[in-house]
Amino acid sequence: MRGLQRLRKNRKSGISLAETMVTLLVLGIIMAMMVGILSPAAKIYMRIQKLLFAQVILDNTIQELQGMTRTAAGYIKIYENCGETDSIADQTGMPGGQGLEFVNEDGYVTLISAEGCPGTGIYRGSQLFETVNPGDIPKGRLFARYYVREKDEKYHYEDSSGQPIARAVNHVFTDRYYMGNYLEITFSYPPGTSPDGQVEYLEAEVGLYADEEKTKLVVKESVVLDLRYRVKRQDRVTADRAAP
Repeated sequence: MRGLQRLRKNRKSGISLAETMVTLLVLGIIMAMMVGILSPAAKIYMRIQKLLFAQVILDNTIQELQGMTRTAAGYIKIYENCGETDSIADQTGMPGGQGLEFVNEDGYVTLISAEGCPGTGIYRGSQLFETVNPGDIPKGRLFARYYVREKDEKYHYEDSSGQPIARAVNHVFTDRYYMGNYLEITFSYPPGTSPDGQVEYLEAEVGLYADEEKTKLVVKESVVLDLRYRVKRQDRVTADRAAP
């Protein structure tokens, strides 16, 4: 009988408040230690993921750039500056810069840049088809403008009033493709290339930045842009304004 009563007393006994508090305290310490360990790990993981995504974006951009420049069949010209506020109608060519011009296999003059596009009228023949407004193609995005030879045997990048014009504009990728990053491209000729000399390939520094000011570099590569044809380096003025 006494044994039965002793068993019942043992069954009624549980965890005391002090034991509960000690247990919670120990669990809290363990959780704090785990958070302290996992938080830096999570940040490192996010950085690695961002770097991997940026590398994929850069690789695809380089591949697209190589495909575009490979079709150069006339001359190659490099502009030092080719951005939203830069007029290129009367610019001469430079050994290196941010804009690239060449004649492709179809006879179109192609202008490649990642420095933004000024307000540009798109013409079909002599008729204004549409207008690309400033900001439609922001800085840090790869795009191309296309031109055709006019009756006066010249390429006009501006109309008689100085307004930039083109025959077509191509957004190579959508804005979301860059995932908040900004592209920068600097073209250059191979060492030893002289004015009016033959060009078999180009060199380019292609970088991706986390900010529009391009102070926070994410990833950068130096690449060779092979040309299918041997073309000539061109430094002279290749386009002007259309006659009034």
